[in-house]
Amino acid sequence: MREYIKSFDDGVKRYDDEANDCTVRALANAYGMPYKLAHKIMAKAGRVKGKGPQLEKMHAAYTRMGFEVDTIHGETNCARYLQRYIAVGKTKHKGATLKTVLPRLSVGRFIVLIRGHVFGVVDGKVLDYGNNPANCSVAAVYKLPEQHILFD
Repeated sequence: MREYIKSFDDGVKRYDDEANDCTVRALANAYGMPYKLAHKIMAKAGRVKGKGPQLEKMHAAYTRMGFEVDTIHGETNCARYLQRYIAVGKTKHKGATLKTVLPRLSVGRFIVLIRGHVFGVVDGKVLDYGNNPANCSVAAVYKLPEQHILFD
């Protein structure tokens, strides 16, 4: 039987005509900002409505808002790309699952990248619209330093 990590209802009201907006929701949840503002930030970074953005555009938006690459895990395409082109010099860790990474995220605001999805974690609570498999591979974790928190 497959084990899932319980997600808490993020309460984010998305636009009715929007899809593939996990990057927007993750930013809104992790930062604690309104969805509308997160949507504008991601659009300015190059996200096309209804589509997930390219990794470099997502990274640019997140870092512009103060998030920093905290850890990179494993050998997924996403992890290798981050290591090679974006987070040069960051230590890459061995592969990790959501279940093994989550206890380390018990205090603070984070964005977690897994294969094909991204979501926010605030003080250990996964804020997402669905439950995620506990054994899914984590590619990277972004952390928001405390001095960048404007909304709460």
